[in-house]
Amino acid sequence: MASELPETLRAQLPPLKITGAVYSENPAQRLLLINGLVLSQGGSPAKDVTIEEIRAQSTVFSFRGTRFRMSH
Repeated sequence: MASELPETLRAQLPPLKITGAVYSENPAQRLLLINGLVLSQGGSPAKDVTIEEIRAQSTVFSFRGTRFRMSH
């Protein structure tokens, strides 16, 4: 979870507001509504943040090489 990131990294993490998600067995059809954007896996909702995997109830992100998960 993002709350498990080291404090120094968490302080640098841009705001991420998830407002919806679409999960599909087909990864190409998965979507995340975040920070007012509709993005798929591999998308970037903020500087240095990448969506690695959209799961049924959470999403895995990468921030400057460190992976973390957020529920939705």
